[in-house]
Amino acid sequence: MTRENAGPAGRVRALLAALLIVPGGTALAQDASSAIELQPSEYENFITANTMWPGVARFALGFHQTNPSIETPGTSNQVYFVDVAFSPFQGLEIGADIQTFVDPPPFPIAGTTPPIEMTGAGVHAKYRFYDDGALSVAAQVSAEWMRFASTIYGSTSTEYLFIGSAHLPLSYNITPRLQAHLTPGISVYPDSREGNPFYGTVASIGAGLSWKPTPRTLVYGTVTQPLTGANTILSDGSYARRPVLTLGGRYAVAPNTAVDLYATNGIGATPATGVLNFMPNGDIVLLGARLVHTFGPGALQKRPYGRAPGQMRTPRQRILAGDGFTLPGARTRDRGTVELNGFYGMQDAHGAFFAMAIDHNVELRMSYESIADDGSGASSKLTSAEDRWTGRFKLQFLDQMDGWPVSLAAITSLGRDLDDNGAFYVAMPVMREVTDKLALRVVPEAVFYGSNEEFGLGLGASYAVGRYTNVFGEYTVRDSGDGIWAVGAKARLGRAPFEAGLYATNAIGAFGVNAMTAQEDPRVVFSLSYIDKLFR
Repeated sequence: MTRENAGPAGRVRALLAALLIVPGGTALAQDASSAIELQPSEYENFITANTMWPGVARFALGFHQTNPSIETPGTSNQVYFVDVAFSPFQGLEIGADIQTFVDPPPFPIAGTTPPIEMTGAGVHAKYRFYDDGALSVAAQVSAEWMRFASTIYGSTSTEYLFIGSAHLPLSYNITPRLQAHLTPGISVYPDSREGNPFYGTVASIGAGLSWKPTPRTLVYGTVTQPLTGANTILSDGSYARRPVLTLGGRYAVAPNTAVDLYATNGIGATPATGVLNFMPNGDIVLLGARLVHTFGPGALQKRPYGRAPGQMRTPRQRILAGDGFTLPGARTRDRGTVELNGFYGMQDAHGAFFAMAIDHNVELRMSYESIADDGSGASSKLTSAEDRWTGRFKLQFLDQMDGWPVSLAAITSLGRDLDDNGAFYVAMPVMREVTDKLALRVVPEAVFYGSNEEFGLGLGASYAVGRYTNVFGEYTVRDSGDGIWAVGAKARLGRAPFEAGLYATNAIGAFGVNAMTAQEDPRVVFSLSYIDKLFR
């Protein structure tokens, strides 16, 4: 909604602009060619006055965590979160948020390191009631249900507490690419729990800057200072107020998908918990990553960045968009493609995954795996030999078919067994199609679990022996332990939406840390995938 810059409204705008200490601005980039290229309506723990285009929906998921070198069980302290939002009409956003943190603190609090759980969900609504092209003002409220279970919270009760927040964000366009934000807010928690102090009512004032040097990139910094109540717990167990600081950047890997990388000392990822600091003392830096995807009738659909009009992948290139047997691939599948895979091998190793290319160059996957055991004790090298669930992000940054010398992707996966032992895996596969039949892969990879850090360098080759069939050979050199090898073939079953694979390997599994762990006896594995287009 736009109002004329005249009379009292104009004087209000001038006063607010003066408070932000900026000169008059011009309208921010309505020349953005997709919803992801706009200035964001929110960050992981900060709210702006911006709103999405009408008809646009947003889905975001991510995590932030402490340094893995800090001695904690699993893969350090991690906060996982998901949020969704939708703009039904101009200026209004409605959404929901989920977050979970289940870990002991990285350092003692009151002499102990008890388990801490902060898990819950909520809903929020934002309405931008003033926008004159330079200054925007909005109001947002949230209602949330959060479990705070720990002795440091004064209660180990697993009941969900009702908490809420209200914010009045202001955003001002200093230039068409630079925006300033001022966000007063209040988050409401109980003053005490079972007679012990708690956060109480936390009034706060936040400020930030966000700059878009190019349509695909964004850098931002925010600070939120609590004014009343408390937002962190000190080493002695007392409550205190400390500023929440965040510094980050965004890169659009596809016209409707971006990845945020940031550093923060905050723990919360919902509107009401965004004011809370990580404990103890609020001086621990967490590193985070968030994948943000926009879709819906208001989100413009475009071809991949840098892709020539009408250019399509060949059947051979579509096979190369998948993974190898122990090494991940450097390509994502075409936008809208889904893959449902199941495999079974000797020593009762089995598993399955579901993957979806939600956008060009962006693929999400959820997998389940039960590893092999030949009796050589290979699985004892892991912190857990239990069945493992794993979520994976795959982002492709370069594609040889677009004129680059190689195809390159980045992969991050987070896995947990049926208990609570975690594994964090990263890889950067690079592929060069030497001829229309031969492709070579180089895959630097690393995995972190418990206090372990393991590194590998994978080398792979694939050769087309027919229109729909490729043979693969893979070998991974490890910084410690035996090398990993795999040989086999994959074939598309004609024009049917199925792909079959048969291979031999000495790896105990197919994903992440399992694919980087060798056993003495080789084993044979059969896999079958259903691959089809869900949307375009």
